Amino acid sequence: MRPLFIILLLCGSLCCSAQNSFNDGKEERIKKVDFPKNAIELLKNTLPKEVEEIQYYKEQDPVKSSYEAKLKYKGKKYRIEFSEKGILEDVKVTIKAKNIKPRTLEMIKKHMYNTYTSFRFKKIRRQYQNNNSQPKKVIRNGFLGDTKSGFSYEIIAEVKKKKKRYFIEITFTKDGNFKSVRTIF
Repeated sequence: MRPLFIILLLCGSLCCSAQNSFNDGKEERIKKVDFPKNAIELLKNTLPKEVEEIQYYKEQDPVKSSYEAKLKYKGKKYRIEFSEKGILEDVKVTIKAKNIKPRTLEMIKKHMYNTYTSFRFKKIRRQYQNNNSQPKKVIRNGFLGDTKSGFSYEIIAEVKKKKKRYFIEITFTKDGNFKSVRTIF
């Protein structure tokens, strides 16, 4: 009985660590004072007053280093990413598949079925990128859930291809056209 319990305990811990391992980089929580000052100022002047506690992070991945503010607003999770110099890069809002237009979701799934043996969405985010140097507008669009402005869908998915399972971060346009993919684990 005891060896069976130990095996079950080990299997459970492996499953939990595998679920957490699709994080796409090393993330470290930091204090507000260690976050770029101009980013703090932008958030202070732009975020809705009802925003719940903001958590600050420094993110390192193989390609770059950045800062991220994570928060909740009206039951949704937001991630606001800044460069090392405190310049807004993007706003990401975690959504559910039902929040994507049916035709767009159909195109996304069609791409996934054509590319992978099987797949499972782990996280879906609407991503508003700061391409036009109007950071306040980008943040407002993210918090208003503006579907008329430019945005993309960023999806973290577990996929299977040629009997191999791994996690990817895949991006689609707001119309469901494939943009990019990268393996994250």
